[in-house]
Amino acid sequence: METHTPVVLPPRSSKYANIGLRVLTATLLFMSLVILVTNVRSNFRYTKKTLHFYDRVGYRYMAGAVAIGLAYSILQAVTAVVRLKKHDQGNILLDFYGDKVISTIIATGAVAGFAMTGELQRDIGKDWSDYYNKYFRMSYAADGLAFLGFVCAFISSVVSSYALPKRI
Repeated sequence: METHTPVVLPPRSSKYANIGLRVLTATLLFMSLVILVTNVRSNFRYTKKTLHFYDRVGYRYMAGAVAIGLAYSILQAVTAVVRLKKHDQGNILLDFYGDKVISTIIATGAVAGFAMTGELQRDIGKDWSDYYNKYFRMSYAADGLAFLGFVCAFISSVVSSYALPKRI
């Protein structure tokens, strides 16, 4: 005969922690996206060029990854609040694997942003220190916030793994 162990539901505190982490992830990713999109530097005095995030492939990838992570975090936070009110567990495996995939996408976006900022600094050369310093600081701020968003999404995926049923 086959014996089944009952499904152990996670405590309510882990559900609240998961909601808090999702809201924090969405906030960090939103701030990162705003900084990335509004970070513009013009150099009309010497080269008549303007630096935008969409001029470089790494920044475009980062913006896309952050936007996907932001949309997923908002959707999951709202879904978690609704599930908490209805005392419903939902699709645990979908949440678990979705969290893993999205946290990986956010991590690759943050790394692409860091790599793009470093490459751009190398391309501009030694004269970047004065004129482009603010642009690079803002780029690193956006990259760092995206990385912190990844950390929160990863911790949220670990918390969501506690909801998986315990089986012998």
